[in-house]
Amino acid sequence: MIRQDNKLPKYKKIKHLETISKKEGSGIRYEDLIGIWKFNSVWKKDSEEIEDISSSILQVLSAKLELKKNNSKNNNFIIENSISFGILSIIFCGQASLKGTRPLLPFFFENLIINFGSFTLIKKSLKKPEEKQMPFFSLIAICKKNNWMCARGKGGGLAVWIKC
Repeated sequence: MIRQDNKLPKYKKIKHLETISKKEGSGIRYEDLIGIWKFNSVWKKDSEEIEDISSSILQVLSAKLELKKNNSKNNNFIIENSISFGILSIIFCGQASLKGTRPLLPFFFENLIINFGSFTLIKKSLKKPEEKQMPFFSLIAICKKNNWMCARGKGGGLAVWIKC
């Protein structure tokens, strides 16, 4: 089920890229991130093995991360994190920003939306967390040639996404 082909980085490659990113920065720019990123795989903190169950579930649920330009603020994004199962979709919408040379992508969600086809079942406002409580991705690398991105989340896990 898990798509881990030769075009996607393996754990050791990601760790090597992470070491470089910590020392020199990743070179990832605002424009590189804009688009839809389909979830591919995740490794738990301190594990060299792909977390098969979580990765498979998120693939079946078509987990996606979408970053759109936020024209009102520099280096800020509109972020959507979603899963869907058939015509049922759950979408978290909010704001993200790019900070530093590594860089970090802190974000927060303002709304939770549950849709059944084109019909919105629930739209709920969410409370913005304190700055120190905000989730983030520490962006490690992007490969434009093979359309993948890898990052470490606030909880320590590593993830790979494929750009649609």
